Amino acid sequence: MIDATVFTYQVREIAAAWREHAQRSGITDPETELLARQAVEGSPRAGYRPAFYVPSTGHLVVIVACEPHRTQAEAINWLSWMLEQLHNNGSVTLFNKYREASA
Repeated sequence: MIDATVFTYQVREIAAAWREHAQRSGITDPETELLARQAVEGSPRAGYRPAFYVPSTGHLVVIVACEPHRTQAEAINWLSWMLEQLHNNGSVTLFNKYREASA
């Protein structure tokens, strides 16, 4: 369990959340980690929500959509893919490590 300040954003706010928490002066913090969080703490069968953690600030950002993903891998892969799409349209800036993960 990560000791962090948790922020929750709706799926439509991913770009704003990334810019607010993972980027400083338009540059993504290279230590930012993509991960998944249980939709219901202590109940993995409830599914997982995509999230990212920024160690430099201690911020954990959880993205909430209508339905959680079935596995941690699905949640992380979906977030990686979504960030790639947002990078491609200029909404966020990513380092190569995030872009390679979605390939």
